[in-house]
Amino acid sequence: MRTKKYLQFGVRQRLYQGSGCISMIPDILETEGWKRVMLIADPALYKIGVIDPIEKLLKDTDGVEYCVFTDIRPNPEAVTIDGKAVPLYQEFKADVMIAVGGGSTMDTAKGVAIVGDSGKKCMDFVGIPQHKPLPHHTYPMIAVPTTAGTGSDVCINAVICDEKGFKLVPSHDCLLPAYSLMDPDMLAGLPFSVAAATSVDTLTHALESYTNMNANDFTELFSLRSLELVGEAIRPFCANPAVDEYANKMSLACMYAGFSLGIASIGQDHVITHPMSEEPFHMPHGDACGMALPAVIEWNAMGCKEKYRKAYNALTKKQVALEDFDVKMLIDWVIELNRDLNIAQNKTFEEWGYNDGEVLQLMLKHPIFNNKDKTKNSDCNYPRVTRMKEFEHIIKRINDYSKVQAGKPKD
Repeated sequence: MRTKKYLQFGVRQRLYQGSGCISMIPDILETEGWKRVMLIADPALYKIGVIDPIEKLLKDTDGVEYCVFTDIRPNPEAVTIDGKAVPLYQEFKADVMIAVGGGSTMDTAKGVAIVGDSGKKCMDFVGIPQHKPLPHHTYPMIAVPTTAGTGSDVCINAVICDEKGFKLVPSHDCLLPAYSLMDPDMLAGLPFSVAAATSVDTLTHALESYTNMNANDFTELFSLRSLELVGEAIRPFCANPAVDEYANKMSLACMYAGFSLGIASIGQDHVITHPMSEEPFHMPHGDACGMALPAVIEWNAMGCKEKYRKAYNALTKKQVALEDFDVKMLIDWVIELNRDLNIAQNKTFEEWGYNDGEVLQLMLKHPIFNNKDKTKNSDCNYPRVTRMKEFEHIIKRINDYSKVQAGKPKD
């Protein structure tokens, strides 16, 4: 029997959401007494001028000096954080970081934050207690997301690749940005593929946090609201992220799902997508989430059919009764969405490099699966107990469903 009966809820940061909220940056710097800023920016966005409004605010704020770091990789690497980003912060004697970009930018800043003045490396902090105070000074962050996807700006997790290229997840209170400015105007220039992949990541966060066994009244409230907004806005937002109404709704959806995943956590989809982002696939995270989601829903259905019904109704604005609901309805909805958004380029898993032999075994050797066979039923946070042989089954079903999405016959 699960022993945690108490609620964990609340938001430990100052949040601004809405058009033009990046204008609060000078006020924040003045309030906190931060004079020296390390601007961490996505290189592509920096090159095409998306970051210009942030730089202008810094240039126009009296007494503020800043440096710029743009060596951001699609999957942030510990070696870059330890060897380049942390030294720049320290050499510049920065007071704060402003991280402008998607999840990779946020995770890079978080790697710098947790290292702080410890003299250690960011991977040294994988597996530490999430809420235990650290003995060294960590570095504060202001987050400005430019996608409606990761939720990294409102949660305490980071995803960073170790020296072997494996994605690992440091998690600690110091990784929560002190401020998040969720300005939908920053989403206007997203390419279709990026808008689609990151929006499906938000959908996955909302659905997995809603069905996680750690969900509570606080997280379920925000997960369901996120799903409602996703259902309303995901297609028109991806069609044109510059439309204010839909950009704002997806910005809110991302924020609400981020609240929930930071407390309730997520599920098997986000476990399996770690190796899907690595050799031999190198699939963008949101595309991997979308490809994996039908098989994960199918596996969990026995454990959370009622929640899946409520999620389906939130997404579709229908009022399907429990006796009329089949989980296949939700699976079909996700597959149709994936097709419409060209998730994973509408290619099969096999076309991305998968096979049931050596590639499957390579995936299952990923560190993210460590100790899955030792998890007690009472400690399992998924709607249905899932160990290694079950993960193997789900991965095989991902391949099957990818063929359905691509309109190709199963073997």
